[in-house]
Amino acid sequence: MTRIDRLKAEAREAAMLKGHRLGRFKPAVITPDRRPENRRTAVVAVCAICGCMATVDPSPPPGEPEILGEAVARECFGIDRETHETA
Repeated sequence: MTRIDRLKAEAREAAMLKGHRLGRFKPAVITPDRRPENRRTAVVAVCAICGCMATVDPSPPPGEPEILGEAVARECFGIDRETHETA
C-alpha cells in the first residue's frame, strides 16, 4: 500500500466514524497561487449524504495536517443518514 493510499484509507475511516459516506478521491489543486511552481496537489472526496469534503494532502506545509476537512472534523448532518432517529 502506498503512502497516499494509506492516507486515503485513514481519511475514509475517520469520516465514516463521523457518519459520512465518502465518494471516490479525485485529484485537486489546493493552492490559490496560479504559478505552476507554487501549486500543491491533493486528493479530495465528498460525502454522498451531506456534501462535506475530506482532503488528503501528501505534502502539507510544516505543522499542517495531512488529512483535513469537514468530513473528518464533524458529524454528518444529512437527514438520510442510516442511523437517523425518527419521531
